[in-house]
Amino acid sequence: MATSLKVQDHHVLQFTRNVELLLQQKQPRLAGAATAGTYTGEAAQCVLQFGEVDMAPILDGAAAGQWKGDTVWSDIEHHQRWIFPSDLAVSLPLTRQDQIRMINDPRSPYAEAVRAAYARKHDDLIIRAATGDAKTGKHDDLQTTPFPAAQIIPDANAGMTIDKLIEAKEKLIAANNDPNEERFIAMSEKQISNLLKTTEVSNADYNTIKALVKGEVDTFMGFKFLTTERLLMTPGSPNVRHCFAWVKSGLHFGVWDALEVKSDPRPDKNYVQQIYARATIGATRTQEKKVVQINCTE
Repeated sequence: MATSLKVQDHHVLQFTRNVELLLQQKQPRLAGAATAGTYTGEAAQCVLQFGEVDMAPILDGAAAGQWKGDTVWSDIEHHQRWIFPSDLAVSLPLTRQDQIRMINDPRSPYAEAVRAAYARKHDDLIIRAATGDAKTGKHDDLQTTPFPAAQIIPDANAGMTIDKLIEAKEKLIAANNDPNEERFIAMSEKQISNLLKTTEVSNADYNTIKALVKGEVDTFMGFKFLTTERLLMTPGSPNVRHCFAWVKSGLHFGVWDALEVKSDPRPDKNYVQQIYARATIGATRTQEKKVVQINCTE
């Protein structure tokens, strides 16, 4: 009977460890491609954006060596960028004793299901934050900051091309991003296949892209390639996939509550025992010129 089923505390602890181990072995596709922080509260300021200032001459050319006039102050713009949490959860019913025993197995389909669910949501939050609206300003006067059109490379009725990669790289460099900072690009397998077919690819490039397809390398043209089939798409004839390139500091991932697992009987479900996993996480874009959207037809 369902009322006789009981998940002991040590089973829950072992299940939690199993999920954590699987997350280490099979991380979210976009793990490590954003800065990260831990937070409390309903929202948090994750970065303070500063504008640019220029230096000016302070010596009078007619009287070399003499200080000229009073100090001239330079104004510098600064804006607060905010991150908001999303509460996520998944519940799995355990209706048989063999299912309860199964959760101790590190290769348990229950542990894998929880790992995969968390990984998908982790990536979905980052993908939506990359080119979606962000929140900027003071806590009591937040403004919506849309993704600027100037940071979007149009599809031009084509899939992914070498020219689009070059333009994305040029946009990131022209924005005075640190040239030594890690650069990433997210696309689906379809876009990597596009690159193999483009006429712009040299023999050397072809071999590198072929290795990308096989998973033998993950870097090309200064970008670390991250493949995912969860990128946003605008449906149409044809569909347009929204790939994007960024520097690591351009995206931020926040953790309010790390993944936690509990098990309790459900009185409202005839006392069926359930495994319940929850986490509170969020993501945001830190600065608009640190991300470039690349539209590709499919």
